[in-house]
Amino acid sequence: MTEHSADREVAVMAYTFQLPNYAREVGQAEKALLSMNSINAVNRDNASESIIVTSDLSYGEVLEVIRQNGISAR
Repeated sequence: MTEHSADREVAVMAYTFQLPNYAREVGQAEKALLSMNSINAVNRDNASESIIVTSDLSYGEVLEVIRQNGISAR
């Protein structure tokens, strides 16, 4: 999936992150990520206790944002 941003094409990717403390941290993760302009969507997968993040950031950059907010993720 790609989006056009000003003069460049931006690849939008979907990443899945497992949250070991899902019940306690899923809302916090969602709030932290959705406050950023570079995050397109955050979807919950309650069955697998994970979130799916759609963003033009890299996997590592999204993981760093999650962890900087005190959320354990892998």
